[in-house]
Amino acid sequence: MGGRPDRYARDVAAEVAAVLGRRLVGAYLHGSAVLGGFDARRSDVDVVVVCETPMAEAERSAVAERLSDERLPCPARGLELSVVTLAATLRPAARPAFELHITTAPEDRKVVDGHGHEGDPDLVLHFAVCRGAGRLVGPGRPATEVFAPVAADLVLAQLAAELRWAAEHAPGEYAVLNACRAWRFAVDGALVSKVDGGRWALGRVTGPDRALVGAALDRQRCLPAPEPERPAVTRFVHRVLEGFPA
Repeated sequence: MGGRPDRYARDVAAEVAAVLGRRLVGAYLHGSAVLGGFDARRSDVDVVVVCETPMAEAERSAVAERLSDERLPCPARGLELSVVTLAATLRPAARPAFELHITTAPEDRKVVDGHGHEGDPDLVLHFAVCRGAGRLVGPGRPATEVFAPVAADLVLAQLAAELRWAAEHAPGEYAVLNACRAWRFAVDGALVSKVDGGRWALGRVTGPDRALVGAALDRQRCLPAPEPERPAVTRFVHRVLEGFPA
């Protein structure tokens, strides 16, 4: 799992540091590269960058240019990076404010200016993972000093929102395994990778659901497996949602 995503994340941190200088609090690798299940064929390299103060427009443009796939090719599906202020990480909210968001995967390439934006609910889970397992890449402060604990109700609400979206729009294996990791968090508060969530769920399901989770795990690992049928995926996701605390 290590190696390429870590080296690339350090390069990303160095490029951002060249723009932000001493205002860089730290850059933190998260997602499957730290939780497990990273596969360069399917996975993004996920990084949260924290800065002391808001970015100027010229700084946002400079970071976007330096991190373009043409300038700094990603060794995986793409880079997913958010730049946020220390104020945002120390006071987690349902829609944390951000300075800049960049994705470089070919099918979802974008640069989003966070100024004037209503905030990004995806950052709730990113902050929680960074707090629990984030890996500092390059110089900076430890993740536990930078990311405050994220309330369980915020995490559960965002997991539920992601599941409802995935049931309608995401590939079947993504929706099933995301449901498994959400189920795990609802049971014991552990935030794990989609693959580890699927493995955990395999010991708790039987019959068609066991076959569904097994096929989702195989497809996530690029092994031969039938595509999950959409009605079965939707039923599984909604059963998980029904078990969430009210």
